[in-house]
Amino acid sequence: MVSPTVEKKISILGNLHKSNWGSLGTVFETKNNKYFYDTGTGKVFLCDVVESAILESLLASSDPAAIARLNFPDPEIESALNTILTLVEHERILQAPSFQEFITPKKSELLDFISTGIEQVILELTEKCNLRCKYCIYQDENVGFRNFSKKDMDWETAKKAFDYISHNVGENLALTFYGGEPLINFDLMRKCIEYSKAIMSNVNISVSFTTNLTLVNDEIVEYLASLDNCSVLCSLDGPENIQDYYRVTVDGSGSFNRAIKGLRKLVNAFQDKPNHSLGINSVVCPPYSLEKIDELNDFFKSLDWLPPDTNINCSYVDQGDIDWEQLGVVRKEMSLEEFSANEELADPIGAWAFTTIDKDDEIKGMARDISQTELLRIHNRVITDEPTLGIRMNGCCIPGQRRLYVTTDGKFKVCERMSSSPFIGDVEHGIDTEAVYRSYVEEYTDKSIKHCSNCWAVRLCGICFAQCYQADGLDEYKKMGTCNIEKTITKFNLQRYHQLIEDAPEKVEYFNELIIS
Repeated sequence: MVSPTVEKKISILGNLHKSNWGSLGTVFETKNNKYFYDTGTGKVFLCDVVESAILESLLASSDPAAIARLNFPDPEIESALNTILTLVEHERILQAPSFQEFITPKKSELLDFISTGIEQVILELTEKCNLRCKYCIYQDENVGFRNFSKKDMDWETAKKAFDYISHNVGENLALTFYGGEPLINFDLMRKCIEYSKAIMSNVNISVSFTTNLTLVNDEIVEYLASLDNCSVLCSLDGPENIQDYYRVTVDGSGSFNRAIKGLRKLVNAFQDKPNHSLGINSVVCPPYSLEKIDELNDFFKSLDWLPPDTNINCSYVDQGDIDWEQLGVVRKEMSLEEFSANEELADPIGAWAFTTIDKDDEIKGMARDISQTELLRIHNRVITDEPTLGIRMNGCCIPGQRRLYVTTDGKFKVCERMSSSPFIGDVEHGIDTEAVYRSYVEEYTDKSIKHCSNCWAVRLCGICFAQCYQADGLDEYKKMGTCNIEKTITKFNLQRYHQLIEDAPEKVEYFNELIIS
């Protein structure tokens, strides 16, 4: 039985909020401390054991009366409640509103948003590829994605795309090429670059593409080096034993030697070009371990000819309907509780990056590049004095504004990460704002708001269309699965960021120099 004073303070707290307490924030802990993240304001507060227990009880049960059942002496509970109620009054915590809708553009505003200037156009030059990577999403058994085919984009389709873009572009345009392997259709790539420069001479155009490196030759690097601004993302999974196991050619042979040869050609061609850059993305396959990522890091460090500022990132296998036996993996189902309780199991790449930057003298190399996106989101979160009233559509863009993906047959999609998904126009008619609004504003908000309005991570969420859409629109079941993963990893990143503040606060200054792209 609690004292009348404690009971009164619990009652005051109970009168504060009547619905889902779990949407108001989350409790997390580092090695040494406990913290509370407040959804409404974005603030984070240091807690003692009793304060943390009270908040955790509230958020888990949505029942203030459960506080009375906590196993702490009344004076300690009263003191903790005093602190929490003071924060409620002066810092406005635990007062996030019940969000009823997303902040979205009106249908009448969409055309204005798009016409102010498309920032990036991505052309799918070909559906062909000279590799058959074992984890690739474009496999026959992966029903959510197209298969490899012999289709190339033709010049007329590309020309129509650029003619449309030229009337809907701002001062800058990122011209990106995609496949398949885009260098299979290098002649069209070159023609597109030259045509875009001719019809958009007043636009600052940068060129980029992703390649498996095996087709890079002297002619290609000489042309790329002649451009004003070019960046290449190179797909390279690591040392020869790893690369040649997963990234194989059509006949099953390894690709390591050809890929390394192509990478060296690009390095040599770009070395005196300040506006040219190289990035590397490695797909890490299961079974995951920190040792496997260490091996990958050691490999890239051993390439002493690789420029030190080369961005090296890692990504997980896009699971879909991948043939796991082909990857040599016995897939094991795990519960959400198991997933959430084991950082190395849930996010081994992120765990490795944090461990590395926490112990090293400075933030650098592969660990730096991996950690930037997720920890930067925590660092740059919006923090307000009063609870924010609205929420945005998670990590979603405005389709057709930031980027536009053009398929080989001239259909428009939101981006290169979306395979089977509703089209938003074509090269003949331009962007269909009705389709954009119907499929990517109305449907997303109608199906998502009931979940997002009850989620503590809603203002830190990076989920976008690419993670939850199918050919017929948003897959609510798929989105909910993605939400659970996102919340788990977001909490890990809150822990990592605040652990870094405790261990090496000077390193956090590094994130002030970065901008979220």
